[in-house]
Amino acid sequence: MGAYTLGEIASRVEGTVRGDSSRTVSGIKPLDQAGPEDLSFVAHPRYRHAAEGSRAAGLIVAEEGIAPGRNLILVKNPYLALAAAMDLFYERAPQAVLGEGTRIGRDVSIGPFVVTGRDCSIGDRAALLPGVVLGDDVRIGEDTVLHPGVVVYSRSVLGARVTVHASSVIGSDGFGYAEAAGARAKIPQVGNVVIEDEVEIGACTTIDRATFGSTIVGRGAKIDNLVQIGHNVSIGEGSVLVAQSGIAGSTRLGRGVIVAGQSGAAGHLLLGDHSVVGAKSAVLQDLPAGSFVVGHPAADHRDWKRSQAALRRLPDLLRAVARLERAVGQGGGEPPMAKPVRPAARRSRRRVRVRRRAGT
Repeated sequence: MGAYTLGEIASRVEGTVRGDSSRTVSGIKPLDQAGPEDLSFVAHPRYRHAAEGSRAAGLIVAEEGIAPGRNLILVKNPYLALAAAMDLFYERAPQAVLGEGTRIGRDVSIGPFVVTGRDCSIGDRAALLPGVVLGDDVRIGEDTVLHPGVVVYSRSVLGARVTVHASSVIGSDGFGYAEAAGARAKIPQVGNVVIEDEVEIGACTTIDRATFGSTIVGRGAKIDNLVQIGHNVSIGEGSVLVAQSGIAGSTRLGRGVIVAGQSGAAGHLLLGDHSVVGAKSAVLQDLPAGSFVVGHPAADHRDWKRSQAALRRLPDLLRAVARLERAVGQGGGEPPMAKPVRPAARRSRRRVRVRRRAGT
C-alpha cells in the first residue's frame, strides 16, 4: 500500500479533480471512519450530510454539489471508480507468474497461482489448473490438461491431449548414485521426459528425467495413480501401468504391455510387445512378446498355476514322508511296499463272484 495524490487517482479512475489535486492520501475508508490521510466516496445523495461531516482528505463523487468546498474527484460512476482506486491501494495477490519468453496459444486457461519458468510454450486450448508449476523451457501441447499441483521440471515435453492428474511430478531427477570411499555421489541427470500424445497420467505419479537422452511415455499409454517410472525408461504405445506399479531405470516396454497393480520390473530389461505382468509380480528377466507372467520372480502363468496346485499338496506329502521315515527307523530296513490298491470296478466284480459261490 502506497500514497497517491488526488490527481494521480483521478487519472486512474477517469475522473476530474475539484480542489487540491496535489493532496496526498494513503488509504480508502468509509465516510465515518476516514481521516485527514484517507480517501472516501459518496455513492448516493442521501449521504450528503455524512460527506459534509467527514474528515476525509478527498471524496469520490458523481455530483460537485454534494460536498461543496471539499476536495473532490468527479466521476460518472462512483462505485466503478472506487473499485479502480482500491486496486491502487490494495494490490491483489498475483493470479499467475509467467516467466520471460513464455508463449501462450489461443484459448489457454491458466488458474490462480500457476508459475512458469522462462521460454515455456503452452499450446492452444491447454489448461493449467491452480498451483501448476512449469520449469524452464517446458513444452505443453494443445488441449493438454494439468490438474492442480502438477509439477513439470525443465525441458520436459508433453504432447497434445495429455492429461496429468493432481500432484504428479514429471521430470524430477533420476535415482542415480556412484559409490566411492563408502559414500554415494550423485550422478547428474541432464536428460528430460517426453510424454507423447493422448497419454493419461494418474494422481501422485512420478516420472524421472533421463540421465542422458529422454525418458519416454509412448502415445496413448495409460498410467494409473501412484506409479513410479525410473530414468531412461521407455513405455511403448498403448501400454497400461496400474496403480502402485514401478519400472526401474533403462527398462523398455514394448507396445501394448500391461503391468498390473503393485507389480514391478527390474532395470535394463525388455518387456516384449503385448506382454502381461500379473498383480504383485516381480519381473527379473527379459520377457518375449506375448508373455503372460505371474509371481515373484515372475514366471509363465501356466507354470505358476501348476506350482501353486502342487504347493497345496505339500502338507500331505510331508506327512507321507514322515510316516516312511518312522517305518524305516522302526524296522531297520527298507520301508514296506505299499499294498497295491485294486481299481474299484475289479473289487466290485470280485464281491459279485464270491456271493454267487455262496448261493446268495
